[in-house]
Amino acid sequence: MLVNSRNTLRFSVLMLVAGWMSACSWLGIGGEDGWLRDREGEYLEARISPPMQIPPELDSFTIDELYHIPELSPGDRAIYVTPPAPKPIDTRIREGVVLQRFGDRAWIVIGATAGQVWPTLRDYWSAENVALAMENPVLGALETVWLPQSGTNLRHKYRVQLEPGLHAGNSEIYVRHISDTGESPESMPISWPAESQNLERETAILASISLYLADRTDIYRASSVSMLAGSIQLQGKARLVDAGAGNTQIELRLDFERAWSQLTQAINNANIEILESVRDERRINVAFTGTESLEQPGFFGRLFGRGNDEETRVEFMIRLIDSGDTISVQAETLNGEAAPYEQDLLIRTINDNLI
Repeated sequence: MLVNSRNTLRFSVLMLVAGWMSACSWLGIGGEDGWLRDREGEYLEARISPPMQIPPELDSFTIDELYHIPELSPGDRAIYVTPPAPKPIDTRIREGVVLQRFGDRAWIVIGATAGQVWPTLRDYWSAENVALAMENPVLGALETVWLPQSGTNLRHKYRVQLEPGLHAGNSEIYVRHISDTGESPESMPISWPAESQNLERETAILASISLYLADRTDIYRASSVSMLAGSIQLQGKARLVDAGAGNTQIELRLDFERAWSQLTQAINNANIEILESVRDERRINVAFTGTESLEQPGFFGRLFGRGNDEETRVEFMIRLIDSGDTISVQAETLNGEAAPYEQDLLIRTINDNLI
């Protein structure tokens, strides 16, 4: 009896649905002419209507075209014989803290913006119970009060400078140290030397700050951001300049000593073969194949012969040209023949490996 009841119920539901569909068609709801009809192919029969004419006394702003298509500019335009290399996905921003060193100079490189770093940098001194005599988030600078050294008449003072890194999204932190025997008043402005008076103390503070920042992983999620410190230049210290086909350059806002070190490190990081390096002449000769960052060809690449040919090996001379405020990194072939694609790829590869 239970089975028969279920069958009867199913039959009743089916009949009700069928009747409803018929009623929809009869009432003008469904069917080919109903308002629930299938409209999938109607766009093929659509007609273009003439623009609506608005009386001059009325405003047509609300029906104006949202996107204006400009007319083609007259005159001859440059034709790209060799298309520029596509820009790779920016992977230079690293979520990490690195203590860099060049000779007697040291600094922290962190994969976060100045606006993200500044609040945590201030928190470091609070955690160390060190008062600040000056802090300027717009300039990215802060100074500690004079810190007495127990058992002596010496006291010490530190200045921390927050700057943009080589690439946008990275930041650099520098520390400067001075000391005296207490002869200068507390409120007296400090004339900071070009280098720390005690490099060991500078290095110790840098190491302590780097450990503190490395333990705060939420800095990359910008849990607290300083809007004032965010006004520090967003442009990194390394900038690509497109000066025409085969003349891509890197502009470094660094002094020559550090620019030379960073450039050499980037070339080594990219596994580019160095043929000759002459620092006094500010040039580095390299052999570039353009395959340092390319993966092995796949099945279809091997099937149609790609990857079996010999690598295209082009020898370049990379020069560092000091223009006063910046260092320009340029590359040209040693044999004088034009290689715009390889030149562009070489410069971009070096730029991507700058740290």
